[in-house]
Amino acid sequence: MKQPPYILIVNGTKVRRPVFVLGAPHSGVQLVARALGKAPGFHVGAGHKAVQDAAYALARRPSIAEERASGTSDLLRAAYAEAWQLTPHTCPYCPEGPVPAREASAPCRHAGDVDRFGDASPDLIYSAAALQRAFEDAVFVQIIRDGRDVAASMLGDEQALSWFRPALSTLDHEMPNPFFGIEDEKDRAQYPRLSTAAKCAMRWRGAVRLSARLRGSLGSDRLMTLRYEDLFGSEAATAEQLRTFTGARVSAVELVRRDSPGIGAWRSRLSADQREDVRTVAGAELKRLGYADTKAKSKTR
Repeated sequence: MKQPPYILIVNGTKVRRPVFVLGAPHSGVQLVARALGKAPGFHVGAGHKAVQDAAYALARRPSIAEERASGTSDLLRAAYAEAWQLTPHTCPYCPEGPVPAREASAPCRHAGDVDRFGDASPDLIYSAAALQRAFEDAVFVQIIRDGRDVAASMLGDEQALSWFRPALSTLDHEMPNPFFGIEDEKDRAQYPRLSTAAKCAMRWRGAVRLSARLRGSLGSDRLMTLRYEDLFGSEAATAEQLRTFTGARVSAVELVRRDSPGIGAWRSRLSADQREDVRTVAGAELKRLGYADTKAKSKTR
């Protein structure tokens, strides 16, 4: 069988078919990433500074990727060349403690056990198109979750809410702006007057619209979509899906949440006004994805 192409070598290993896990904030990305990261031979990163800096630059100014396609690909590959390095200081399996200077930046003893790479950094979905260009054989796992539960979770997350501060949510130079879910002048004009719950819903709406466009541009051999609500009670089936799609020996045990999955938590966590604000902003997407009824449907599209 012909080996897929590679354009990056990390820890002496050719990076082939990297896996990127995507989704709106609080959609369960880290749960799936954790399961992949526990598979033998897999190293899945999340939140490395070099990757995060590149991802947020692209998220806030998506036109950069179009204007400087080649440079953006180089930027992402350089970020991952750094993020995927396994040294005594960055390896999760190496014991903590002093390391001789000559060994500090060299691959650690676990590096040779890794032959597959992936990433699940926050807000990576906004870099999906650029990642396709940077890694032509990359595969993507995207997670869809009820936007009402996403909004409820975001409202309890100070870091997620920090993006709505006036200094960070400047909208003067980039239209459309998927990061904030703003697609036209009407959205931009309304945005300053929206409640925080509505802004959370708009971010979810923007992310799921990106997910829909991603499904339109990639075949089933490169994109797998999971519904968050279907993960629970179907861990074994989901693990098998991930094994078939990624080639990773994913354990169903790693998909089991130790706490409540929070399905339907919006009913108690959102006020009546917040529910209406979310419905007004994202009602069409909620209906399209099967979340319009009080009980979420299980069919994934």
